[in-house]
Amino acid sequence: MACRREVHWILARRRYNLAEWWHLLSLDAPTVAALWSWFFARAMHLRLSLVPPLLLALGTWLLYVADRILDGLRQRPGELVQERHRFHARHRTAFLVAASLLVVLLAWFVLTRMRPEARRDDAWIAAFALLYLFAVHRRTASVYPNAPRLPKELAVGILFAAATAVPAWSRLSAGAGLGKVQLAPAIVFFAMLCWVNCVGIEKWEAGCTLPQALGNPHATTRWASLHLRPIVTMIALFSLAAAVLAPSRGLMAVYLAALLSSGLLFALDTRSSRLSPLYLRIAADAALLTPLAFFPIAR
Repeated sequence: MACRREVHWILARRRYNLAEWWHLLSLDAPTVAALWSWFFARAMHLRLSLVPPLLLALGTWLLYVADRILDGLRQRPGELVQERHRFHARHRTAFLVAASLLVVLLAWFVLTRMRPEARRDDAWIAAFALLYLFAVHRRTASVYPNAPRLPKELAVGILFAAATAVPAWSRLSAGAGLGKVQLAPAIVFFAMLCWVNCVGIEKWEAGCTLPQALGNPHATTRWASLHLRPIVTMIALFSLAAAVLAPSRGLMAVYLAALLSSGLLFALDTRSSRLSPLYLRIAADAALLTPLAFFPIAR
């Protein structure tokens, strides 16, 4: 009951600080995506202008705004609503107008400014992202009662990491097979971080730390929420080993960033009962900003 009172108190507020605006305007995921895309390119010694990370950030923002608006539209009676859903519902018209203008700008940049290799890879990711939106937001219980459920957290982790890696991956030429082989494990590590980030958010936003408070999550999410700390610990240990064995300073920096992020997510889970769900969500995304600490050595 105390958790619900705290949530309702947060929902009643109308003044937000800078961190809350970063989250409520759906700028958190685009920031993480742009930062890691630039980090991957720097780690692989690739020249990357500001345009690809900005395009990635814009596409990520459009996807997240659509996801949050759809979450609000499919809300069921008695379902616990998070502040981001209420915020997007209150300002739905403004978000839709902004998204309509920005999708035209994004399409123009993709068709006229994007490298053909990146355009091809992004087209596949965009198709899977649309499939994800359809699969997650369809009314399974009433329309497809026997349809298999999509593990949303795992899908988000894989799609997010894949999209983030496209600018660097597409710039590694076909003859640079070794570079792609070296980059692939780093992408996998980042995908695992994104997955446990989503699992932790799903767990914490229930308003308490009990996994059964999640309601009816996918089996993979339920299992991961029960073993979140051991999973994060394993990611940290593998990240440390990968950093020691990394073939270059750039990739070592990537694995050290993954190590620091996993440590921050572990710390968040240990203190989740002391923070509100809103600030846990903000902190979980901020925990993925660790490349900022390792840019100097990612050369």
